[in-house]
Amino acid sequence: MNTIVSLDDLERKELRDGMGHVEGEFWEVFTRATVGTEALRLLVQWYPPGGYTRNHPVHDDFEQAYYVVAGTMTVFLNEQRFTAPAGTFVFIPRGTPHYHQNDGDEPMVFLTINVPVRDGDVPPLTRRDDAVAPAQGVA
Repeated sequence: MNTIVSLDDLERKELRDGMGHVEGEFWEVFTRATVGTEALRLLVQWYPPGGYTRNHPVHDDFEQAYYVVAGTMTVFLNEQRFTAPAGTFVFIPRGTPHYHQNDGDEPMVFLTINVPVRDGDVPPLTRRDDAVAPAQGVA
């Protein structure tokens, strides 16, 4: 399991997933497929000027957060428009209609963090034989 990764080591994929993303690309950083996460899904997304999402499905089963790394995101939450420049976090509660676009002149890069919402008690962690001890001195 690789718990420390560089984008240079990951495959850059086109965002053609049928979920309303247009002209974007992404990297899967931490997911069940890449490192065996339980619930966390962390992606980096890249959109050129003019890239956008439309008719994006509403997520009823997970919360979502964005962190804008570069460029400026125009994001719509419940049809309300917000501007999120680099260094800005965006929280999207489950059940919230949302979409975003790059209205700027430079590429927009952002982290997408998805965490499923659980009902009831959280199940206990199971011991994993391949668990890695936290690295010393890594911030």
